[in-house]
Amino acid sequence: MNINPISFKGTYCIPINSLTKKSCKKLFSKSNEYGMVFEPGTSMENNKLYIHSPQEYDNNITQMLISMKLPFQSINPKESLDNEAIHSRIFLSDFDKHQGNILIDANTQILDNALKNNPKMYVGINGKNGSGFRYERFKRYLKTNQPITATSVYLRREKNGQISAHVNDGRHRFAVLRDMGFEKIPVSITKDSIELAREINLI
Repeated sequence: MNINPISFKGTYCIPINSLTKKSCKKLFSKSNEYGMVFEPGTSMENNKLYIHSPQEYDNNITQMLISMKLPFQSINPKESLDNEAIHSRIFLSDFDKHQGNILIDANTQILDNALKNNPKMYVGINGKNGSGFRYERFKRYLKTNQPITATSVYLRREKNGQISAHVNDGRHRFAVLRDMGFEKIPVSITKDSIELAREINLI
Protein backbone atom coordinates (compact mmCIF):
# COMPACT_ATOMS: atom_id res chain seq x y z
CA MET A 1 0.00 0.00 0.00
CA ASN A 2 1.30 3.44 -0.90
CA ILE A 3 1.52 5.69 2.16
CA ASN A 4 3.56 8.48 0.59
CA PRO A 5 0.96 11.14 1.50
CA ILE A 6 1.91 10.62 5.17
CA SER A 7 5.02 12.76 5.47
CA PHE A 8 5.42 12.69 9.25
CA LYS A 9 7.68 10.01 10.72
CA GLY A 10 7.68 10.65 14.46
CA THR A 11 4.48 10.54 16.48
CA TYR A 12 4.72 10.64 20.25
CA CYS A 13 2.04 10.16 22.89
CA ILE A 14 2.33 11.95 26.25
CA PRO A 15 -0.14 11.72 29.19
CA ILE A 16 -1.56 15.22 29.65
CA ASN A 17 -1.45 14.94 33.44
CA SER A 18 2.34 14.59 33.26
CA LEU A 19 2.72 18.03 31.68
CA THR A 20 3.52 21.12 33.74
CA LYS A 21 3.49 24.79 32.77
CA LYS A 22 7.27 24.64 32.46
CA SER A 23 7.28 21.56 30.21
CA CYS A 24 4.48 22.97 28.06
CA LYS A 25 6.38 26.21 27.63
CA LYS A 26 9.50 24.35 26.52
CA LEU A 27 7.60 22.12 24.09
CA PHE A 28 5.87 25.06 22.44
CA SER A 29 9.09 27.06 22.31
CA LYS A 30 10.65 24.26 20.24
CA SER A 31 7.64 23.70 17.99
CA ASN A 32 8.88 25.85 15.10
CA GLU A 33 12.48 24.67 15.37
CA TYR A 34 11.53 21.00 15.21
CA GLY A 35 8.40 21.34 13.06
CA MET A 36 6.20 19.88 15.78
CA VAL A 37 2.42 19.73 15.49
CA PHE A 38 0.37 19.11 18.64
CA GLU A 39 -2.91 17.24 18.77
CA PRO A 40 -4.97 16.37 21.87
CA GLY A 41 -6.84 13.10 22.17
CA THR A 42 -10.36 13.20 20.76
CA SER A 43 -12.19 11.90 23.85
CA MET A 44 -12.19 12.48 27.60
CA GLU A 45 -11.00 8.90 28.08
CA ASN A 46 -7.99 9.54 25.84
CA ASN A 47 -6.32 12.08 28.10
CA LYS A 48 -3.19 12.34 25.97
CA LEU A 49 -1.26 14.79 23.86
CA TYR A 50 0.12 13.68 20.51
CA ILE A 51 3.19 15.27 18.95
CA HIS A 52 3.96 14.86 15.25
CA SER A 53 7.36 15.73 13.82
CA PRO A 54 9.07 15.55 10.41
CA GLN A 55 11.55 12.74 9.94
CA GLU A 56 14.72 14.85 10.20
CA TYR A 57 13.88 15.94 13.78
CA ASP A 58 12.85 12.55 15.11
CA ASN A 59 16.01 11.98 17.19
CA ASN A 60 16.04 15.58 18.46
CA ILE A 61 12.56 15.31 19.87
CA THR A 62 13.18 11.90 21.39
CA GLN A 63 16.22 13.24 23.23
CA MET A 64 14.34 16.36 24.32
CA LEU A 65 11.49 14.35 25.83
CA ILE A 66 13.98 12.11 27.66
CA SER A 67 15.85 15.14 29.05
CA MET A 68 12.54 16.62 30.24
CA LYS A 69 11.77 13.31 32.00
CA LEU A 70 8.37 13.15 30.38
CA PRO A 71 6.77 9.71 30.04
CA PHE A 72 6.14 9.15 26.36
CA GLN A 73 5.38 6.46 23.85
CA SER A 74 6.71 6.57 20.31
CA ILE A 75 4.00 5.29 17.96
CA ASN A 76 5.23 3.07 15.15
CA PRO A 77 3.82 4.53 11.92
CA LYS A 78 4.04 1.15 10.17
CA GLU A 79 1.65 -0.28 12.75
CA SER A 80 -0.72 2.70 12.90
CA LEU A 81 -0.87 2.94 9.09
CA ASP A 82 -1.29 -0.79 8.49
CA ASN A 83 -4.27 -1.57 6.25
CA GLU A 84 -5.90 -4.04 8.65
CA ALA A 85 -5.23 -1.84 11.67
CA ILE A 86 -6.97 1.12 10.05
CA HIS A 87 -9.94 -1.01 8.98
CA SER A 88 -10.38 -2.26 12.56
CA ARG A 89 -10.45 1.30 13.92
CA ILE A 90 -13.31 2.54 11.71
CA PHE A 91 -16.72 2.62 13.43
CA LEU A 92 -20.25 3.97 13.04
CA SER A 93 -20.97 7.26 14.79
CA ASP A 94 -23.75 7.27 17.39
CA PHE A 95 -25.82 9.46 15.07
CA ASP A 96 -25.49 7.02 12.16
CA LYS A 97 -26.35 4.09 14.44
CA HIS A 98 -29.48 5.93 15.54
CA GLN A 99 -30.39 6.52 11.88
CA GLY A 100 -30.03 2.81 11.19
CA ASN A 101 -26.99 3.12 8.94
CA ILE A 102 -24.85 0.10 8.10
CA LEU A 103 -21.06 -0.18 7.94
CA ILE A 104 -19.98 -1.67 4.60
CA ASP A 105 -16.68 -2.25 2.81
CA ALA A 106 -17.14 0.01 -0.21
CA ASN A 107 -15.23 -0.42 -3.46
CA THR A 108 -13.04 2.69 -3.39
CA GLN A 109 -12.84 3.28 -7.15
CA ILE A 110 -16.57 2.86 -7.73
CA LEU A 111 -17.48 5.16 -4.84
CA ASP A 112 -14.91 7.72 -5.93
CA ASN A 113 -16.29 7.74 -9.49
CA ALA A 114 -19.82 8.20 -8.15
CA LEU A 115 -18.70 11.07 -5.91
CA LYS A 116 -17.21 12.88 -8.91
CA ASN A 117 -20.77 13.53 -10.11
CA ASN A 118 -20.99 16.09 -7.30
CA PRO A 119 -17.93 18.25 -8.16
CA LYS A 120 -18.69 20.99 -5.61
CA MET A 121 -18.19 18.52 -2.76
CA TYR A 122 -15.58 16.25 -4.36
CA VAL A 123 -12.11 16.13 -2.79
CA GLY A 124 -9.46 15.33 -5.39
CA ILE A 125 -5.99 13.82 -5.16
CA ASN A 126 -3.93 15.23 -2.29
CA GLY A 127 -6.94 17.17 -1.05
CA LYS A 128 -7.46 19.24 -4.21
CA ASN A 129 -10.61 21.39 -4.06
CA GLY A 130 -11.18 20.38 -0.46
CA SER A 131 -10.02 21.89 2.79
CA GLY A 132 -6.25 21.43 2.95
CA PHE A 133 -6.38 21.83 6.72
CA ARG A 134 -8.82 18.95 7.18
CA TYR A 135 -6.99 16.71 4.71
CA GLU A 136 -3.60 17.21 6.39
CA ARG A 137 -5.06 16.98 9.88
CA PHE A 138 -6.61 13.58 9.18
CA LYS A 139 -3.30 12.30 7.83
CA ARG A 140 -1.74 13.14 11.18
CA TYR A 141 -4.71 11.74 13.09
CA LEU A 142 -4.28 8.37 11.40
CA LYS A 143 -0.93 7.96 13.12
CA THR A 144 -2.35 8.32 16.64
CA ASN A 145 -4.08 4.92 16.55
CA GLN A 146 -7.34 6.49 17.72
CA PRO A 147 -10.77 5.29 16.51
CA ILE A 148 -11.96 6.65 13.15
CA THR A 149 -15.55 7.71 12.52
CA ALA A 150 -16.71 6.17 9.24
CA THR A 151 -17.41 8.43 6.29
CA SER A 152 -21.20 8.75 6.05
CA VAL A 153 -22.55 8.17 2.52
CA TYR A 154 -25.93 8.03 0.82
CA LEU A 155 -26.88 7.16 -2.77
CA ARG A 156 -29.78 8.36 -4.88
CA ARG A 157 -31.10 7.88 -8.38
CA GLU A 158 -31.13 11.07 -10.41
CA LYS A 159 -33.80 12.07 -12.94
CA ASN A 160 -31.58 10.86 -15.78
CA GLY A 161 -31.44 7.41 -14.19
CA GLN A 162 -27.85 7.65 -13.01
CA ILE A 163 -26.95 6.80 -9.42
CA SER A 164 -25.05 9.52 -7.60
CA ALA A 165 -23.18 9.30 -4.28
CA HIS A 166 -23.08 11.99 -1.63
CA VAL A 167 -21.13 12.37 1.61
CA ASN A 168 -22.91 13.63 4.72
CA ASP A 169 -19.69 13.70 6.72
CA GLY A 170 -16.07 12.59 6.24
CA ARG A 171 -15.20 13.45 2.63
CA HIS A 172 -11.61 14.30 3.58
CA ARG A 173 -11.28 11.04 5.54
CA PHE A 174 -12.35 9.11 2.47
CA ALA A 175 -9.99 11.09 0.22
CA VAL A 176 -6.95 10.40 2.41
CA LEU A 177 -7.62 6.65 2.55
CA ARG A 178 -8.27 6.63 -1.20
CA ASP A 179 -4.96 8.39 -1.84
CA MET A 180 -3.21 5.85 0.38
CA GLY A 181 -4.28 3.13 -2.02
CA PHE A 182 -7.11 1.40 -0.14
CA GLU A 183 -9.05 -0.80 -2.57
CA LYS A 184 -11.96 -0.97 -0.10
CA ILE A 185 -12.88 1.53 2.59
CA PRO A 186 -15.43 0.94 5.37
CA VAL A 187 -18.14 3.59 5.09
CA SER A 188 -21.47 4.24 6.78
CA ILE A 189 -24.39 3.95 4.37
CA THR A 190 -28.12 4.51 4.76
CA LYS A 191 -30.43 1.51 4.54
CA ASP A 192 -32.23 3.16 1.61
CA SER A 193 -28.94 3.13 -0.32
CA ILE A 194 -28.17 -0.58 -0.01
CA GLU A 195 -29.99 -1.71 -3.17
CA LEU A 196 -28.50 1.15 -5.18
CA ALA A 197 -25.06 0.23 -3.83
CA ARG A 198 -25.51 -3.34 -5.08
CA GLU A 199 -26.70 -2.07 -8.44
CA ILE A 200 -23.41 -0.23 -9.08
CA ASN A 201 -21.31 -3.02 -7.47
CA LEU A 202 -20.27 -0.76 -4.62
CA ILE A 203 -20.56 -3.78 -2.30
